[in-house]
Amino acid sequence: MRRNFDLSVYLVADPSLCSGRDLSDVVRGAVAGGVTMVQLRNKRGTSLEFLEQARMLRSILNIPFLINDRVDIAQEVGADGVHLGQGDMYAAEARRILGPDKIVGVTAFTREHFAAIDPGVVDYAGTGPFYATKTEKGKPVLGPDGFRALVKISSVPVVGIGGITPNNAAAVIENGAAGVAMMRSISEAPEPKKAAYAFTSIVATARLRKAS
Repeated sequence: MRRNFDLSVYLVADPSLCSGRDLSDVVRGAVAGGVTMVQLRNKRGTSLEFLEQARMLRSILNIPFLINDRVDIAQEVGADGVHLGQGDMYAAEARRILGPDKIVGVTAFTREHFAAIDPGVVDYAGTGPFYATKTEKGKPVLGPDGFRALVKISSVPVVGIGGITPNNAAAVIENGAAGVAMMRSISEAPEPKKAAYAFTSIVATARLRKAS
């Protein structure tokens, strides 16, 4: 699985951000709409709830499935990898536990974070917020210039996150992102499938425009 993944439209699925709907229904809709990767994030539930949700998503997904933070849960359910924040387990330790074939992604916000990435260990980095966001209140917004500067020094592909919607996703791709990641823009949309499809279309169009 490692390296064989597509960051184009990356859903970070959080059961607390599904507008009261079942997590599985939201994720199924998003996958039907074309998301290319799913990460399960649960900062509020118990470890048992997290594990049960991870097992459920593992059973229904046929695209890369990552777990936020919890390397133990990723290992238990046979997830395709993990995404680690700056306060989580070191990437090298996660790689040692999970082995050479799993995906390891990290969050990186600064030049120092990016300089610390070992591309022999880490497969991609998520950075932002590109735009203002409800999830990461108080974090400085990178904007196009700040984001582009970090992409230029990154040794791994970079996915943009933070306030990204179908209406503004094109700029993220045009400034060097390998893909766009989102939570509420899909999980709280009236129709997750339709929202995901809008993202896939915008990303494809932005790439064509950038290449021309």
